Amino acid sequence: MNDDIARIVERLSSRKVLERKAAIRELKEHISGGDAFMARLSLHYVAEHDPSYTVRNIARQAFYRIRAPPPTSGTWERAYLFHKE
Repeated sequence: MNDDIARIVERLSSRKVLERKAAIRELKEHISGGDAFMARLSLHYVAEHDPSYTVRNIARQAFYRIRAPPPTSGTWERAYLFHKE
């Protein structure tokens, strides 16, 4: 995993909403390309499970930037845990 993505993913677990929002904005730059699976996986998890509606919404919007909405069917563990495009 890219060191930049690893650093940004760590910031997604912050208690501060503004910190998580900033991390998502940085992660959006990494969701297209060769090793984008970890960025997409992280954004998809945040889009479903973050306690803040604003943070969930920003994470969902990141997928629409690449014209690929987050998947809506299936369970999290079974469908997306080892998904690599």
